[in-house]
Amino acid sequence: MTPPVPRCAAFRALPLVARLNALGLCVAVAAVAAVLWPEWLRDPDLAHGMFLPVLSGILLAESRRDAGARFLPAGAGPLALCVLLALASLASLAVAVTYAAALGWSHSMAEFMLAIALVLALGAGWLGFADERLRFVPLNGPAAAAIAVWLFAAPLPPGTYARLALFLQGRVTQAVVGFLNGVGIAAYQDGNVITLARASVGVSEACSGVRSLLSCAVAGIFLAALLVRRPAHRALVMAVSPAIGLAMNVLRSLLLTLLVNKGVAIEGRWHDLTGAAIIVVTTLLIAAFAFWLQRREPPPAAAPAGAAPPSAGRSPLQAAVAASLVLAFGGLALVAAGSGAPRAPAARAPDLEALLPPPPEGWTARTTADLDRYSGVLQTHALVERVYTSGPLPGGKQLTLYLAYWRPGQAPVSLVDAHTPDACWPGTGWELEPAASRRAALEAGGRTLAPAEVRLFARQGLETRVWFWHLYGGRPVAYVDPYSVPRLLGVALRYGFRPAEDQLFVRISSSEPWPEIASMPALRQFLANLRPLGL
Repeated sequence: MTPPVPRCAAFRALPLVARLNALGLCVAVAAVAAVLWPEWLRDPDLAHGMFLPVLSGILLAESRRDAGARFLPAGAGPLALCVLLALASLASLAVAVTYAAALGWSHSMAEFMLAIALVLALGAGWLGFADERLRFVPLNGPAAAAIAVWLFAAPLPPGTYARLALFLQGRVTQAVVGFLNGVGIAAYQDGNVITLARASVGVSEACSGVRSLLSCAVAGIFLAALLVRRPAHRALVMAVSPAIGLAMNVLRSLLLTLLVNKGVAIEGRWHDLTGAAIIVVTTLLIAAFAFWLQRREPPPAAAPAGAAPPSAGRSPLQAAVAASLVLAFGGLALVAAGSGAPRAPAARAPDLEALLPPPPEGWTARTTADLDRYSGVLQTHALVERVYTSGPLPGGKQLTLYLAYWRPGQAPVSLVDAHTPDACWPGTGWELEPAASRRAALEAGGRTLAPAEVRLFARQGLETRVWFWHLYGGRPVAYVDPYSVPRLLGVALRYGFRPAEDQLFVRISSSEPWPEIASMPALRQFLANLRPLGL
């Protein structure tokens, strides 16, 4: 007589701790989705993230329908692995919170580490619910896939993404040029640009195929777990999916290049339409391949009639999961309480525009009017910039004065450090030139100023010298390299999650060296106005 096949326990049959753990993991998933939702809406490479909660839920439900469900036997091994995953999840969450304190929750590293923490927490929870004493979520492919898809919820780390995109851009460009030459169309490759007889096509980062690669990986994991049962077939679907996505992206780039060769403008409609079509067609091809493999598998064995759901018992793995959830939610609550607005009355913001002097005789001044477009990134609306000129460049002189202010608790110190000219100016076309010294004690108006950061930038034959200071509570902050994440994290840990003092960023730039501008009346008045604020 065939013994009854063990089936999954109902939620209501679980012990109270297990039910609370299940609810806690659901809350964690919802919280991570809420943090990542703006990124899913903004970044086309992560548009699949909007479907992840639904896909994960479908896979979880499918895993519990497995007629031959298997569960973990009681023992020290599963408990040790569960504890290890829970500790790794807490460590990843701590790193994510620290990155967020240094660079904000919208930074890709904070989001990436948050997704890793969620995947590890779900893995620990899975082991707890797969315990044979509970039998809630079995050990099978759909359950593993329900967790694995969350690896693709967050953006890749910046360095990894840049290297992957650059590699794919080169391969796509090379493949398209090779095909065109093979069919007799004159084309050659210049970096990531395809030069044709009458036009040229650039394979941008958005056309590199990263979007197809990530979306197809998610589709492959989902369809492999849902449609096929053999482990070899599932591995084959997951391996073939990215390859299909990359091949279809090359086909799309080839189609757009052929359109350009025929004189068709591909910007806008053609570019977006082919991009969306590639995702749909690729998903259909992966599904067709999975269905083809499914037809070559024997039908699943039916569950024996009368096999009643087993009663759920207690499991020490649930205690480990519960402890990790309590520590995670408790730690986040403390961080949230510590990063709120300070209780003390906020310092009165200075009138930044009043600190900028009028132009001297013979000079003109223009106040930049659209700085508020940077307020979202800088987390402040207190921004002002005035450009003084003595005549048209390159013959005339130019002096630019810039101020940004943050109230106590408004932004982390490391966030201000991350938006210095070193980090922001290269994105607008300026190139940082080598200099003998990047820090100097300047003199003006008969006094020595606090040490300033000194930079030299060049663009289209013009050179601009830059001097800047970051003041915290009226005291200069030692400059931190915005590309050095460990140093930014050190600043975040030193000043905490809720800066208790206000912050002021001062930037002076000019086409002339400091000795030439130190005697300018406008600059001397500007520095005198800033003296009460700490400069």
